[in-house]
Amino acid sequence: MSEPTSPTAPAPASGGVVTGPARTALWVPVLVVLGIAGIIAHDAAEKAHLKAEWAHCGDLPLTWQMYASAYGALACGLGAVVLLVLLALRGERHGSAPLRGWRGGVALASVLLGLLPLLAEAIIVWQLYQPAPGGTISCV
Repeated sequence: MSEPTSPTAPAPASGGVVTGPARTALWVPVLVVLGIAGIIAHDAAEKAHLKAEWAHCGDLPLTWQMYASAYGALACGLGAVVLLVLLALRGERHGSAPLRGWRGGVALASVLLGLLPLLAEAIIVWQLYQPAPGGTISCV
């Protein structure tokens, strides 16, 4: 007879591929990279907005791309941290170790390296609601 498998232990699929929490840990670095890509997209949208303001010779409202990239980046950065914490809590509760091994090391390292971009993402969202530091644009 075969032994019953634990519901928390990653069971190899038909091709020997690891599934479950160990594989879920690989989403953490993906979310960190998407958060950094959101910062880059926000920077591009902000430069385009500034160029449009100068061409218009006046203030323009912020574009939806600026809001979407700022909030998307923050959501990805926070999602990476939350996913890592949930995986750690799940492993502690069920007695398994989803963060053990190289996948857990990559997830932990990416969150630690992603803390600085997470701070930048929070500052970018905060900055969306602040008045322009240089005042209004005037072409006179």
